[in-house]
Amino acid sequence: MPRSNPEHQETLRLSALVSTLINMKRVWLIVWGGRKLLLTSVGALYVFGAAMPFLRTGAVALLINHLLGAVGKGVFDKEILLYVGFLIFSEVLPPLVYTLQWYYNKVFRFYFEELFTMLVYSKMAVLDVASHEDPALQDIFLKVKESGVWRMESFASRQLFILQNIFEIIIAMVVLGYATWWLLLLLVVGTIPSLYIEIKYGREVWSIYGSGAARRRRFWALTEHTVHVRHLIELKLFQNVKKFMSLIGELYASFQSEQIRADRHKLLLQLSTQFFAQLTIGISALWFVHQVLAGEIAIGTFVFLLSSMGGLSMSLSGFFSNLGVQYQDNLFVTDVFKLLDLPGMIAEAEHPIILDSAKTPDIVFDHVDFSYPDSTTPILRDIDLHIPAGTKLAIVGLNGAGKTTLIKLLARFYDPTMGKITVDGTDLRLVEQKSWYGMIGALFQEYSTYDSFTIKEAIALGDSSSSEDMHLIEDAAMKSEAESFVGNLPKGYDSVLGKEFDNGIEPSIGQKQKLAIARVFYRDPRIWIFDEPTASVDAESEAHIFEKLEALPKDRTVILISHRFSTVRHADKIIVLLDGTIKESGTHEELVALGGEYARLFALQAVGYN
Repeated sequence: MPRSNPEHQETLRLSALVSTLINMKRVWLIVWGGRKLLLTSVGALYVFGAAMPFLRTGAVALLINHLLGAVGKGVFDKEILLYVGFLIFSEVLPPLVYTLQWYYNKVFRFYFEELFTMLVYSKMAVLDVASHEDPALQDIFLKVKESGVWRMESFASRQLFILQNIFEIIIAMVVLGYATWWLLLLLVVGTIPSLYIEIKYGREVWSIYGSGAARRRRFWALTEHTVHVRHLIELKLFQNVKKFMSLIGELYASFQSEQIRADRHKLLLQLSTQFFAQLTIGISALWFVHQVLAGEIAIGTFVFLLSSMGGLSMSLSGFFSNLGVQYQDNLFVTDVFKLLDLPGMIAEAEHPIILDSAKTPDIVFDHVDFSYPDSTTPILRDIDLHIPAGTKLAIVGLNGAGKTTLIKLLARFYDPTMGKITVDGTDLRLVEQKSWYGMIGALFQEYSTYDSFTIKEAIALGDSSSSEDMHLIEDAAMKSEAESFVGNLPKGYDSVLGKEFDNGIEPSIGQKQKLAIARVFYRDPRIWIFDEPTASVDAESEAHIFEKLEALPKDRTVILISHRFSTVRHADKIIVLLDGTIKESGTHEELVALGGEYARLFALQAVGYN
C-alpha cells in the first residue's frame, strides 16, 4: 500500500482551509447584499457576547481585591458601592445580550434558509433539461437535495460563533499574555489537535456521502414507492411490501454503519485530545497558585486569570471545533456553489435572435445526428426533414426508435451532435430560448399534474405570463374534453387537485391527460407538439380532441407522436423512424401503398380491430 506524501497532505489541509475561508466570505457577501442591518446587528451582539464572561469575572476580581484590603475596617466606602454596582451590571447585562442574540440569530437563520432555498430551487428550475439528465451531475443534485440548504444555514450561522470565539480569544490572550506569555502558548498548543480531528472527521463524513451517492439515490428511489399512491397500489397488489422494506432497511443500515465507524474513530481521538487539553489547564492552574502563594498576584486577580484561562481554553477549543465543523460543512457548501455556478449544457447565444411571435416559422432538420452526452451510441442519424409552417406532421416508429429524442432536440433540451436545426433559416442555437419557447406548446408522455393547484390554475399554467382568463380556461377545457368531468364536480374549476389536500380530488389518468391537453389549448402556441397525447383518453374523447386539432388555424404547425394509426392517418406528412433514421416519409395513403414498415405496422393494428 503506497505511503501518503506529507507534502501532499499539507497542501490538501492548506487548500481545505483556503476553500473554507473563500466560501465563508462568499456566503457573507450574499447575506450582506440582502440584509446589511440584520447582519450588522447579529454580528454586534456576538461581539458583545464574547465580552460578557470577562466583564463578570473582572467585576468579581475587582470586588474581591478591594474587600480583602477592607476586611476588619467595617467601612462601606464609595469604591465598594462602585464595584458592587459594576458586579450587578455585569450580572444583568449578559442575559439581555444573550436573549437578543437568540432572537436575532433565529431571524437570521429563517432569512438565510429562505434565501438559499430560493437560490437552490431557482437554479434547479432554470437549469436545462440536459443538465438534469446528465448522470455526472446526479451526485451533486443528491447531495444538495439531502444536505445542501441546512448545511448552508449551519455554515452561515456558525460564522457568528466563530466571530464570537475570535473576540473571546483576543480578550483572553490580552489578559493572559500580560500575566504570563508562556502559559498562553501552552494553552493554544493544547487545543490545536481538536482542529485536526474535526477536519479529518469532516473529510470522512463527506467521503461517505460521496462514495455512497449511488446507493443513496437508490434509497430515495425505493422510498418513493411507499409514499406515492401510483407506486403503492402496485406494491401492495404484487405483495412486494416486505421485499421493498428489506431493501430499504439494508441500504439504511449500510449508511448508518459507515457513519457510526467514523463517529467511533472521532470519539477515540477526542478523548485523547481532551486529556491533553485538560493537562495544559492543570499546569497553568498550578502556576497561578504558586504566584498567589509567592505574593505576586492578588486573590481577585487569581480568580480573574483562572477564569480567563478556562475561557481561553474553551474558546480555543470552540474555535477549532467550529472551524473543523465549518470545514466539514464547507465540503457540502462547495457542492451547493458548484450547483449554483453550473453554466448549463445548452448555452444561450451571445447575441440571440428573437423570432417574430406573430409568424409560425419553417423548421428544418439539416442532416442531424445525435448521441446523449454520456454515450457514443447514436440515437438519431442523418435526420433530414423539412416541416413547413402549418404542417401537420406525424412521427411513428417502434419503442426506442428516437421519436421523443427528436422532439427533445426540437425543444432544444439538447443540441445536435452533428448537423443543425434551423427555424426560418436561422440555426436554432442562435435563437433566444425564451423566444423559441414562446412559440411552443408541448405535451410529453410524462407530464405534470400540478397537485395542490385548482383546476383553473392548472389549466392557466399553460400561459402564466398573463392573468387568468376564465373564458379561455373554459374554452381550453371544452376543446380538450376536460369539461366533461370538470362540469360535474361540486366546486368545478375551483376544485383542488390531489386527494392529500383538503377537499382535494383525484382525477383518473385519462382526466389528468385531458387537463394537460387543456394547458396546451390555453397556451395557443404557434407550434403544437404532442407525444402520445391521448394514450389514456377514451376513444370518443380522443376523436373529439383530434377534431379540434384539425380545426386549428392553417398556419399552426402540429407535430404528433403516436402509436395509434387512427390518430396519425390524417396528417399532412408521416415519417417512420427506425433505428434512429427516417425510414419512410409520405402521406398515409402513400405509405400504405409503399408496403414498407408503416404498412406492416398499420396492418398489425388493423388486424387487432378486425
